[in-house]
Amino acid sequence: MFDLTARAGLVACGTMLDGTLVSELSFVDELTGAPIRVIGVDFSTPTTQRTGQHLLVVSREDAALVRPGRVWAGQVVSGS
Repeated sequence: MFDLTARAGLVACGTMLDGTLVSELSFVDELTGAPIRVIGVDFSTPTTQRTGQHLLVVSREDAALVRPGRVWAGQVVSGS
């Protein structure tokens, strides 16, 4: 997690275990059930596409949930 003052939130890096990112992201923390407010998705690179990693911009209000080892669950989109 990185807090960049020029951004509207925290930049969090993670790996998707399954599924595809869509325009309207909605995640919950699997341990607590707390919603994760995703502000945006940062650009992908060939490396992040190959490894399944993604950079998300997350609300600073959710900083406690942006920690190594945390699992976020999202809505399954049909066809993904």
